[in-house]
This record gives sequence, C-alpha cells and structure tokens, in this order.
Amino acid sequence: MQVALQRLPNSVARISVTIDPNDLSVAMDKAFRSVVGKYNVPGFRRGKVPRPIFERFVGSEVILQEAAQQLVQNRYREALDEVSVQPVAEPKINIVKLDAGEPFEFDIEVESKPDLELPEYHDLLREPLEISEPTEEQIEQELAAVAKQQAQMVPADDEPVSKGNRVVLSLKGYLEIEESEEESSDAEPFVEDDSYTLEVGSGTAVEGLEDQLIGVRVNEPQTIRLTYPENHPEVDLAGKPVRFEVTVLENKRPDIPEINDELAKAVGLESLQELRTQVTENAKTRLETEAKNERLKRIMGKLKERVSVDIPGSLVNEAIHSQLRELEYSLSQIGASTQEYLDSQKITPEALHDQFRPSAEEQVKEDLILEAIAEKESISVSDEEVVQALQALADTYRQPINDLIRYYRNSGEFDLLRANAVVYKVRDYLATTVLDNEGENAE
Repeated sequence: MQVALQRLPNSVARISVTIDPNDLSVAMDKAFRSVVGKYNVPGFRRGKVPRPIFERFVGSEVILQEAAQQLVQNRYREALDEVSVQPVAEPKINIVKLDAGEPFEFDIEVESKPDLELPEYHDLLREPLEISEPTEEQIEQELAAVAKQQAQMVPADDEPVSKGNRVVLSLKGYLEIEESEEESSDAEPFVEDDSYTLEVGSGTAVEGLEDQLIGVRVNEPQTIRLTYPENHPEVDLAGKPVRFEVTVLENKRPDIPEINDELAKAVGLESLQELRTQVTENAKTRLETEAKNERLKRIMGKLKERVSVDIPGSLVNEAIHSQLRELEYSLSQIGASTQEYLDSQKITPEALHDQFRPSAEEQVKEDLILEAIAEKESISVSDEEVVQALQALADTYRQPINDLIRYYRNSGEFDLLRANAVVYKVRDYLATTVLDNEGENAE
C-alpha cells in the first residue's frame, strides 16, 4: 500500500491510497464469497455457483465494488496512521481508479487535528505564583457564613420585611395598561399565587420585586410596579411594564447563632478554635485555587497570542453545541426553553450559533494547545489513574467498580475520561510550575 498526504485549507487532509493489484485480487476472492449467496443463478443452489458463471450472469462489477468497500474499510485506519492524521469528522471517500488487475486508487478527505507548531512557552512559566494568606477579616467572614448556614427561621410578623427574611406572599401580576385605558378589576393576571415563598435578597424573583418588599409589613397590601428585563426568557413579559398586587402573609427572619463553641459543635466539631482552624484552611485552599486559576488564565492568554492554527470547523461546531446544551440546561432550571430565549432576544438559532462561535473557537484553540503541551512535556494518564477516578464515581453511586469500568470501556468513554484527565494535568502543570531564569524549577 502506498500513501500520500496533501494538506488542504480548513484543516482538511487528503490521503491518496494505492493498493497493489495482488491485494485487490485477494480482496475480490473474499468479496466473491461474501456476495455469491445473495444472488440466484438458474441451475445452481444459492451460494454454490462457480465464479466464472456468477460473473457471466451477475457481473464482475458486483465483486469489484464489494472488494473495494472491504479494502477501504480495512485500510482506512492504517492509511491515516501512516501519515499521522487524526480525524475529527466523518471522511469522504472518492474512488479514483478501480479495475481488476490494476492498482486500486482511492482518496480519503477528512477534517483532521491540525499540525500545531507549539511556540516557546517556558518563559511564561517564570511568572511567580503568588498565593495570599487569608486575612483576619476574611476568616471572620467565613465564620459568619457558617453561622448563617446554621440559622433557624423564626417568626417576625410584627417586624417589617428585611433583606434575608423569608416571606410568604399573596401575589397577582398584571401587565400594565395604557394610561388612556381605565384600570379594570376584570383584567386577567399573568401570574397568581396565594402562597409564593421568597427569600428577600436572593435574586430569584424578577429584578426589582425583592427590593420593593423591604420595609413592608404583614397584611399590608402593596402595589409594586416594575419593568421586566428586555432579555427575560418569557417573550410575553420581556421589556413589559407590570404591576404586582402583593400582600405579605408571613414574615420570618434568620436567627443567626453566636460564633462560639456551640456553633462549632452544631457542625460536628469540638470547639470554636477547631472551627476557626477549619475555616482558615478552607480559606487558604480557596485563595490558592483562585491564584492558580488567575495565573493559568494569564499564561494561556499570552500563549494563545503566540499560536496561529487552522481550527477544524467540526470541532468548533461541537463546542458550539456543548454551549447550547449548557444554555438549555440553565434555561430549564428557570422553567424556560431555548425557543423562548430566542424569542426574547429576537434572534434566530443561526444568530445564536454565531454569538457562540468566537468563544467556541477560543476553547478549541486552547484544547489543541493543551494537547500539544501534554505531548511536549510527556504528560499522560495511566489506566490505573482512570480507574481511581472511576472508583470515586462508584463509591458515590454505590456501583461495583468493575461494572463501571466495563461500561466505560464498551462505550468508548474510557479514553475520553483519560483525555479529560490529561487536560486537567496540563492545566495544573501550567498553573503551578514556576521556572527560574535557567529554566529550572524554582524552589
């Protein structure tokens, strides 16, 4: 087999393959045995007709086409490996020459991972990793957050509503009518709820509603006017002025415990000192993670400026669809659909794709760079490391580890887990490796 590679625009590779006539002849023998049982030839039982008679009645072209199909299937991966092409989409096969007794020629055209020329990047790793120590103020804030999590909601019906209170409302919402029109009690509300529960200040209600509840007292009817945001997913409300008729039926405030040994015991610890130590360590971990993420972001930003690469369209489209799935999930959490979002934004699905495209291209470019660095730095993930990750999943869902391993191997997702783990390792390498001026690890 002879293989030649030609790089085309848009990360398309054309691999020209030539198969020796003898190999084609062997393939035709196998192909005859595959197709002979599919045809009826007068005077012969199905599958028992000699080849010369089969070719006379049915034609040799059937055998030739079957042989070509088998050769393409069998030699496709071998041809790509020989010229180091990694496909990222389905290939197009073009038969160039197919005649019995002659070399069989066909072309494979497929989008492939580009040959990325990795620039020098070790100078970027000289940037120091600066991790701040938590301040006393931050530790106190962490302790206050723990206390707030342990708060019990207690009745406060004799107090005005405050931020952080949990209220139960009787609520009706109306679209505002024109000033020239007379308000009517017969207007149909777009929302009506006699037990709408809300934590004031949580940001879960439409913008403006929670702020206007502050200071309201129980059983005092209120009229709240506001305008829905232009980008609200419910197209019938987006940008519209509305009126809420609201009565607070129940008002509860958080009774936040004091920060002392009792609070520590409530979260399973022995003393306030132990709690303080724990939140200090948590704060250190958070600050370390933030410092690493910021350093990684700066390094990747500079590195991407140094790299010019032809990004495969299929990988970009895959990244766009991933973003669309994330958007669909986020919308489902608030009871909205993608179509409602499109209507509220007054855009088409194609326009939404175009909005996502720049960030998708950046993500694909970053992934290609990380893969190249993994190869350059010999960063890999063993089967044992993948199994360790699966063990944590098995423990969480109480599944036998061998069943999970079998599932991920059979579905082809085992190697996907490995690839994701490699990317994680490379990110960590870039975020944490600090080199001195000689290119050695700085102490």
